[in-house]
Amino acid sequence: MKFTRRSSLALLVGMAIMPVSAMAQQDYPNRPIKIVVPYGAGGTTDISARQMATMAEKILGQPIVVENQPGASGTNAMRTVAAADADGYTLIATTSSPSFVTPALRDVGYDTLSDFIPILNYSGPFHGVVVPADSPYNSLDTLIEGAKSSTVTYGTAGAMGGAHLAFASVAKETGAKLQHVPFDGAAKATAAVLGGHVNAALVPAYRDLVKDGQLRLLGVLDGTKDPDFPDAPTLKEAGLAAEFPSIVGILAPAGTDPTIIAMLESAFTEVASSDDFKTFMTELSQPVRIMSGEELAKTIEENLNAYREIAKDLGN
Repeated sequence: MKFTRRSSLALLVGMAIMPVSAMAQQDYPNRPIKIVVPYGAGGTTDISARQMATMAEKILGQPIVVENQPGASGTNAMRTVAAADADGYTLIATTSSPSFVTPALRDVGYDTLSDFIPILNYSGPFHGVVVPADSPYNSLDTLIEGAKSSTVTYGTAGAMGGAHLAFASVAKETGAKLQHVPFDGAAKATAAVLGGHVNAALVPAYRDLVKDGQLRLLGVLDGTKDPDFPDAPTLKEAGLAAEFPSIVGILAPAGTDPTIIAMLESAFTEVASSDDFKTFMTELSQPVRIMSGEELAKTIEENLNAYREIAKDLGN
């Protein structure tokens, strides 16, 4: 084939504009990847993200470094990552609070839907509705019915958090007199229900206390059942309209090349699906909940809209 000057120029232009995704696929990753955790070191989100990083770097062929950036219920880290270069080298392991709960309540300086691309979800702690073992309430139905005639108090990890908003929604739907008592963290809310200072608590770390017979699990707030307690219903199984799933997922800044997103989703999904990771999470008392990037995006959008409606009803 004979190349003219014009055809040669066209070929060069085509080569310049064509292989962006191909180049990204060939070159990525060629240096360490950073996963930002929006909480302090030692928590379950931090520990699970570090295990995910350790296992995924063997697949991707580059070190994956976890960096803790706590503050402002996780929103500080979300802003940092939203403003980072969209090159696949800065990611965030996020949870429900900075993804859709806090953004439903106030301006956080980012839009989870437009400033990030979800890669996958790999976990999300169950939040149980627990009462003391000797409580007169033995089901969600009896608790709600009891709260229609007299006030039932319930503790959570803090005002306007996901658990508080979830039960505020239940109170509105049923007309039950459910009085919120906020505590500084889930551990204090758990201690309060154990001590009889509140009638119930909505907390994530309930498994051992329920199995030891100190607490009774009435149900879970999430859209899926806790496999450790198959008899505990979800809110929908208890006849209520709402469900409030928790997430632990990995996001990238908006604008990241789709080829890179696909590579990361494949690698992280391989890790999350492995028996080794599932065993690790079981020992951490955390479930493995895998959602694709597309499914996670839908979950974030649905919950952001739901929490906005609840916040509006509460006058926030």
